[in-house]
Amino acid sequence: MKKFIVVGSGTSGLIAACMLKRTWGNKVQVSVIYDSKKKNIGVGESTTPIVHLLVENYLKGLYDLLGKTSTTIKVGINFKNWIPGKEYFHGFPELDWQESDGYPSALYTIINERYNGGVLHNSADTTVPTNYYRKLNALHIDTQEFSEYVHDLIKDQVDFIDDIVEEVHSDGKNITGLTCRDSGRLEADYYIDCSGFDAILLRELNPKWNDISDILPLDRAIPQQVPYEFDEIPSYTQAEATKNGWIWKIPIGNRYGTGYVYSSKFTTDEEAREDYNNWLKDNFNTELKTDKIIPYKPGYYTDHWIGNCLAVGLSSGFVEPLESTGIHIIVNQVETFIKYNLSLKGLEYNKKRCNSLNRTLYKEIIEFICLHYNTRREDSDFWKYMSSNQTEWIQNFAEKCKQEFLSSDDIGEDKVFWTVDSYIQVANGLDMFDQDSIKKFLDLQPDKEDIIERSNSFNQELEHSKKTVTRLSHKEFLSNFR
Repeated sequence: MKKFIVVGSGTSGLIAACMLKRTWGNKVQVSVIYDSKKKNIGVGESTTPIVHLLVENYLKGLYDLLGKTSTTIKVGINFKNWIPGKEYFHGFPELDWQESDGYPSALYTIINERYNGGVLHNSADTTVPTNYYRKLNALHIDTQEFSEYVHDLIKDQVDFIDDIVEEVHSDGKNITGLTCRDSGRLEADYYIDCSGFDAILLRELNPKWNDISDILPLDRAIPQQVPYEFDEIPSYTQAEATKNGWIWKIPIGNRYGTGYVYSSKFTTDEEAREDYNNWLKDNFNTELKTDKIIPYKPGYYTDHWIGNCLAVGLSSGFVEPLESTGIHIIVNQVETFIKYNLSLKGLEYNKKRCNSLNRTLYKEIIEFICLHYNTRREDSDFWKYMSSNQTEWIQNFAEKCKQEFLSSDDIGEDKVFWTVDSYIQVANGLDMFDQDSIKKFLDLQPDKEDIIERSNSFNQELEHSKKTVTRLSHKEFLSNFR
């Protein structure tokens, strides 16, 4: 029997423990060391579509989660004021919908001025698609409540140790043991680092850090919950740009989870508090009631699996909450670890493959998030910096959008997180396409008519699918489970 020690019982620790135990069962012993006095930091309460894999394959299904927690449905993200005075929506595709080969339907709709958003979900509203609720793409969760839910599911299968790790022992290549305040020395075959930003296990193995603060300088978050009685419940996250960052607004249960993300390079904590307080007064007629500021370093470790130690979630790196990638990264990292370590032999070839895939995931997330900042805003020092410090990829991508158009092949197989439809929704929302250039580009194609016809045909299929979607009030939908 292989022994696993998971350090940390936050979202990443509990998800990791659950997935490991549910995969290997009696072949493994899983222990979780946690400090009961510490609570989840709760930076984000919004997820991506990968949560479906976690909920259906490792937990007890969406019905059970909705019935036992205040979880709500998320069909997309509404972006407000990224271009001042404008809003656009990034909707998620229904999970069984296959993206077209070649040019998507957006080619036809954009050149004919008929673009109405992405696949299935096109606008920010308060409804959910009832005939797709078993395949819903993403969720809004209460982080503490969700952790308690997962804990209750696995508490009889996993050994929870309420203790504090005082010393980590290593030989520079592997973790050899832990010394805890009450439990003394503990040893295992594998150590899963879910200790958050501190990465207390992985840092003993001399990992290389990739700092991305030059391209994504946001490094602070101030979270605050706002009690709210909903007449109708939004089925989307809102990300509203401000002069020095952006503010999230997430509907959960009988409250909104909100938070201000900003860069300490361009504003002080005091100024950030004042700006956030003004936003709270304008939007909720309430004031900032927390002194909490969460600092973080934007970046990631080159290798998150070193020796017998796997860093998961915040221990492996952090980009920022935009597009809600935190739980996606956690599930992807543990899934990949399981896939490439089914024998539990920890082969070096498999470690390198896992680390390579994790780097690819982080790089794609960074590129996509950087894309959202291609607003050409220059109304503050922060936005001037973001506009003048674009990555080479963003510059090339922007030129591509302006001169031609995006096909599935342009996004490529190296992109594993978002489909071409997501890139088009964001690029169109940021006014990156030039209709005349697209038409000129099409005129150069020898199979121009076939391209347009295929795009039109796919659009007709898509519009037919949209018409088959029956929608219900989000609040009424949730009442079926509570």
